[in-house]
Amino acid sequence: MGKKQNKRRKVKDFAKVRLKVGKKLKKPTSTDTNFKTKKVVLVDQLSTSANICVSHRGLTLDELCRQLGHYNLNVRKDAIIGKMDTVSYAQLRALLLLLCTSSSRVISAHFALFMAHTLRALSHLKLSVRAFATSVLTVLMNSYPELCINCGDLFDAFLTMFAGNRKPSNKQLLVDALLAFLNVFCKQPSPRHEGPLHVATFSIESARVTRINLTPRPHLFGSSLFDSSHQLQKTALDSPGGVLKAFNSICPFLVILITDENQQFIGEATEVISKLAAAVLRVRQQNLPTEFETEFEKTIETLLVLAKRGNLPKKLHDSIDSLRLTK
Repeated sequence: MGKKQNKRRKVKDFAKVRLKVGKKLKKPTSTDTNFKTKKVVLVDQLSTSANICVSHRGLTLDELCRQLGHYNLNVRKDAIIGKMDTVSYAQLRALLLLLCTSSSRVISAHFALFMAHTLRALSHLKLSVRAFATSVLTVLMNSYPELCINCGDLFDAFLTMFAGNRKPSNKQLLVDALLAFLNVFCKQPSPRHEGPLHVATFSIESARVTRINLTPRPHLFGSSLFDSSHQLQKTALDSPGGVLKAFNSICPFLVILITDENQQFIGEATEVISKLAAAVLRVRQQNLPTEFETEFEKTIETLLVLAKRGNLPKKLHDSIDSLRLTK
């Protein structure tokens, strides 16, 4: 019996294939080009977390609760920390938004100390503190741009954080902070108005007139104890050194946004480059040394390479092309 089974198992070299009735044999030179597809629906990953309280890693409360049952101890630990951070972060952010409803005249006496603590937190060892400090700084720059432009330490501290490897990983947070930063420092220099502002009224019938004191009052907190520099008449981006430092810090992040597969931040990247191009145009109207254009070309070399590929949107391509000295 064993010998017969071994003979049956042996396959002949040139065995004839028996086909079923109505079935044709495939030609040996033909290639099968048919393929099958399956539909995958990802409902949870497509949902947006806008207007929802999230942790410093961008996770919602439901996502953190799911991670509490994870097999990894570190993931469960991070989920617990994230839940605590979510509660405290929401309360502090609501308090911050309430404080920023005050006028610039009211908060100007405390703004230098407030900004000093915020800039100090940008270099904190904990990632959650750095992320929260970035969000606080974004709110301050959006609410009080005229006070932020007079803070001499803001320009260097923000670009140092942006150029380092310890910045938050949340791209949306960094994009919002960068746009707020450029809204502050890319404005045209305008003359400052000292003293209080009044509205004059004059009425002959009631014989009333409003007196206006035209003598500017000295700023009580404008000493070197609260600020490391005097109030600036021009922004830091109006100097060649400031432009080079800004591009050295921001260009690597712009490359990440442009080369993203989802292309989620193409519009924001276009807006950032357009504002930086306007600053470069103002600087080029000055008497610049020849070394400036050489260093500037090296800084934007990666952006120019991306523009040469031709697969970028037209607005983004035009904004990058506007950085060139000669087109």
